[in-house]
Amino acid sequence: MNAGDRLQGLNRLPDARRHAAEGSFSDGRPRRLWLAVNKRHAIWWLLRSWRRLAPAAGRLLRPAASSAVRGAAPNREIPGASAPAFDLRICNPIHWPRRAGAEAVALGPLAALPSGSRADWTIRSRNPFRLRCCHHLEDAQAFHADPIARAGALVRLAAVGAVVHVADADARLRALLGHELHRLMAAEASNLDAGERELRSIGLRRAALRDHSSWARDRAKLPLVSMLLATRRPALLPQALAAAAGQTYPRLELVLALHGNERAFPSVEQRISSLPLPVKVARLSSSAPLGALLNAAVAASTGELLTKMDDDDWYGTDHVWDLVLARQYSGAKLVGKGTEFVYLAASNQTLHCFSGRGEAWRASCLAGGALLIARPDLDRIGGWRNAPLGVDLALLNDVLRSGGSVYRTHGAGFMMVRQGQGHTWSASDDYFRAKADRIIPGCAPGAAGLERPPAPPPPAASCPP
Repeated sequence: MNAGDRLQGLNRLPDARRHAAEGSFSDGRPRRLWLAVNKRHAIWWLLRSWRRLAPAAGRLLRPAASSAVRGAAPNREIPGASAPAFDLRICNPIHWPRRAGAEAVALGPLAALPSGSRADWTIRSRNPFRLRCCHHLEDAQAFHADPIARAGALVRLAAVGAVVHVADADARLRALLGHELHRLMAAEASNLDAGERELRSIGLRRAALRDHSSWARDRAKLPLVSMLLATRRPALLPQALAAAAGQTYPRLELVLALHGNERAFPSVEQRISSLPLPVKVARLSSSAPLGALLNAAVAASTGELLTKMDDDDWYGTDHVWDLVLARQYSGAKLVGKGTEFVYLAASNQTLHCFSGRGEAWRASCLAGGALLIARPDLDRIGGWRNAPLGVDLALLNDVLRSGGSVYRTHGAGFMMVRQGQGHTWSASDDYFRAKADRIIPGCAPGAAGLERPPAPPPPAASCPP
């Protein structure tokens, strides 16, 4: 095509395309200048994205022994755990995939696996987002430069949620990983079903984030958490106090918010005197709305973080740890657990709901008895609404309306209990059954990772020990 043909074809183009081909836009801007400015913007965007994504993809399993040794100083706060610490803002289970494949993957050559350990294929990319989608990972010392580098890689894998099985565990690795993480990694993983695999993943990432992240290792700098426990039912007080006292988070106080006069709660002072944590008492008359009682509990508290607990729900011992860690790595203003596990006492059924959902942002199904928020963030939205019902949903909406973010962590370690009456959330049992992915006959706290309820439940429920 000669120059005349090209010019004739150019004249048939629409105005915008013709101006661009000629070297300028329809408004007269030079095309070269536009390309230069946008090229600089594109380069800036790529560099910024690379700075955010490269650490997660490259540092997670970086085998540099020198950096691992520099970070492997013994941890005086957690005896027996001296693996290299990591940044939980980089290694964490955000966007954890609940659906995983069925393959077992080796972190190195299959021929180097110890006897009795089996894998379907060798992973060629150590991208953490791909690794945690496998059923589980098989690991051996032969895949790593030395035990310290191995421990550093394993704790990072556990932190993002990967299920790791170590077939050749030894005393040195146990000293680096700590008892809990070593125990979970040494346990057989090939026979785990979907629910068991999810609980194993939660246990691994909980232990890794709690014991090996640089933020959590310094126990003296952990924020003080105030547990706000509001109740108007004296019969449930022993169970609720046992749940609060059993928490393993090291910096806790309990604020007991009583909905009634002294005669409604006899011997309260005697009950709380034996608890192994500081306890404060706030009290309002039974006619006061729930929101006013919670605000009174906030006024009596001193913690930097505030978490609401319900008197009839069941809590695992690491429940507060889960919420604090999720807040730290997500940066959300409001953090909570969903109504994933529900026990219907009237029909003696355990429900597993939303089993296909993992950790997520802007979650609308947070449980009112499993919320955590910082005191300044609660003050910024005006505290709890002064209402008798719906205060939990109102809190979530107020946080979102103020521009804050909401994050839902995993649901293990928490079970909502429905006694059939006396609930501020008036949904029927059929409402929960309709949302259930699985209905388990009887009381099954193990489905939520609970060994058993913290104290004997009311007579309407019947749970195995």
